Parts: sequence; structure tokens; C-alpha cells
Amino acid sequence: MSVEEVMKEHGYNLSASCAGKASFTKWIKHQGKRAYITVNDATGESFPTTLEEPVRVVIHDLKSGNELEAPRDFGSLSSYLESIQE
Repeated sequence: MSVEEVMKEHGYNLSASCAGKASFTKWIKHQGKRAYITVNDATGESFPTTLEEPVRVVIHDLKSGNELEAPRDFGSLSSYLESIQE
């Protein structure tokens, strides 16, 4: 199963910005606001390509795009996915 298929099972879609930054995103409600989560590789510039790759996870306000929380770094994509299943 590809990383994209695994992420799709968790409700994430692959998206890219006009500036060329690619990430997995998921729309959510965060503290009553419409928001979205981005999952990127450790650099924050692209999407992870393996389950073992370190990732950076950020929650953004849907309207402004501003970060609602400090970025969270995980040692691997699989450890992030395990953390959201608890």
C-alpha cells in the first residue's frame, strides 16, 4: 500500500500550493474554528514519501492560513498515525 493510500484511509488528501509546497491535508474543527491539518516531511516543504520518514504536523486556520498551534515533529509518519488512533 502506498503512503498516499495510507493517508487517504486516515482522511488526508495530497495537495499542493501555488508556490509548489506539497502536503497531506485534512479539514477539521479546532476549538470551534474551521481548520486544516498539514503533514509534511521534516523540512516542511514537501510531503512524506515513506512511513519511516520524519514529519512535521501543523494545524492552520482555514480562513487566514495562520498556525493555530506550534508545529509538532514526529520521528516517523507511522508514529504520527499511531498517535492519532489513540
